[in-house]
Formats: sequence, structure tokens, C-alpha cells
Amino acid sequence: MSFKQVFKHATLAFLLAGPAVCAQAQSTGPLVVEERGSSGDRGSANPATAGQGGDEGLYVLMQQIEQYQEQIQGLQGQVEELRHELDRLKAAERERYLDLDTRINALVDQTKNAPQTDAEAGDDGGKNSAPADPEADRAAYTAARGKLLERDFDAAATAFENYLKDFPQGQFRAHAHFWLGEVYSNQKTPQLDKARQQFQTVVDEYPNHSRAPTSLYKLASLQAQAGNTSEAKVTLHKLIKQFPDASEAEMAQAMLKQLGGN
Repeated sequence: MSFKQVFKHATLAFLLAGPAVCAQAQSTGPLVVEERGSSGDRGSANPATAGQGGDEGLYVLMQQIEQYQEQIQGLQGQVEELRHELDRLKAAERERYLDLDTRINALVDQTKNAPQTDAEAGDDGGKNSAPADPEADRAAYTAARGKLLERDFDAAATAFENYLKDFPQGQFRAHAHFWLGEVYSNQKTPQLDKARQQFQTVVDEYPNHSRAPTSLYKLASLQAQAGNTSEAKVTLHKLIKQFPDASEAEMAQAMLKQLGGN
């Protein structure tokens, strides 16, 4: 076969194959483009939809932050209230301690200026007769008072309680009741009911005792503290009437004004 014949057959084959190739290209080309587009759509989100989702998430986050801030402010308020209450309790405890400390110091000065037996013995308003064993009586009271001077208040309370139990006719019972009232009302954990009972005992059983005016004033203070204002006023009027020249009478007048008049 000559060259011309070969060229002629090749040209004819190409011309016959051309339409088929074009048809295939037309059928497959758009499919490829469509697949690319689908792939691209899956890789990126709709801008409008994405923006809405981001705004909602930010809004929820801001709400949570505001709630946390409100909770923190509430907790801070509670902390301030607790701090104020703690300061108030510390001040009250310090005031009670200073009051008791002042009275203890006065007792120390009294002890220095006069013998204990001369200063306190026989000062019972004629209530009690002499104890069976005066020396044991004096020793027990002196030991209890020593605990008080050492500021061992729990031990002092126990010692005075034992003294009152062991010496029903003791010559220092009025003093023991008075100091028990002071100790009970000024302990780290005050026992105010017991304190009122002790001061009331001094007032009822030893009305002419030297501790009676102070016991009346202390009793009125505890009554007012417990909310029994009317009882406190009655006690204060009793103090002023029975002991008009006592220093506690002036204090009673001042307390009456605080409680709302005479």
C-alpha cells in the first residue's frame, strides 16, 4: 500500500471517530463540572446561615455571663453581711469581757485594801447563820474566787457551784451567786438564763446585801436583752426606789430612758 493510500485511510478514520469523541466530551464534561460544584458546596456553609448561628451563640454566652455576674454580686453581699455580723459579735464579746475584767480588777483592789474575811464575811443581810465549819467554808470560797482572779471562768463556775452545794449555810453565798451570774453572762458561750437566776437569787434572798444594787441592774440588763422590756423597767424602778443613793440608780435612770421612758 502506498503512502497516499495509508494517509487517506487514516484521515478517513479520524473523520469517522471525531463525532463520537465530541459526543463523549459533551456528555462527561458537564458532569465533571457539576461534581466539582457539589464538592465545593459541601466544603463551605451558607454565609447568611453561618452568621445567624454565630449571633445566637454569642447572645447565649452573654446571658450566661450576666447570670454569673449577678450570682457573684449576691455572694459578695452575703459575705459583707456575714463580715458585719462577725464584727458585731466580736464587739459584743469584747464589751462583756471588759465589763467582767473591770469587776475582777475591782475585786483585786478590794482584796488588797482589806482582808477577804473582814470585807465579805457577815455581809449576808442576816440571811444565813454561821456555817458548821467556818474554815472550810472560807477556804472553798477563796479557792473559787482564786479561779475567777485567774480568769479561768469555766473552773470558777464549777468551783462556785460546788461551794453553794457544799455549804448551804455558807457565809459567802450571796457573793458566790453574784459572781456566778457574772461568769455565766460573760463566758465564751454565755448562759444567760443561768445568769438571770443567780442575780435574781441575790435580789430575792439577800435584799440588803452590798451586791443587791448591782444584781438588780444586771438583772434588768439581761431582761431587756431578752426582750422583756416591761420586766426590765419594773426591776429598774425597784433599784431606784430601794437604793436611791447607789451609783447603779443613776445607771438605772439612763437605761429607763433607753427603754422608752419611765
